[in-house]
Amino acid sequence: MSRDFFLEPDQIENFPSGVRSVYINGKRVKKEDIEIERSFREVSSIDYDISNIPEHVQYLPKNKAAQYLGLSESTLTRYHLKGKLKWITRRNRTPIYKRETLDAFKLTIK
Repeated sequence: MSRDFFLEPDQIENFPSGVRSVYINGKRVKKEDIEIERSFREVSSIDYDISNIPEHVQYLPKNKAAQYLGLSESTLTRYHLKGKLKWITRRNRTPIYKRETLDAFKLTIK
């Protein structure tokens, strides 16, 4: 868990429909941040068969994304630097890839 993330992701059960962020204890918490943290913790703590990742996992850390695409982590970095693949960066954390971005990229490399 990063130091700047002050709230456990499981403290917020569900966001109301159409809401992208809420205020808790005077601080704004984005829905995307909660989803990323939940996906990261779940995928990192359990060894999934990378070809059968559950649908609710929408974000993958760099090493799992490399396995998902069948590439090395350094190749993913090169694709990012060339502008072919975009990752989500978080302070002091590994890059995270959105699953739909990986699926679209997977279609272009085959």
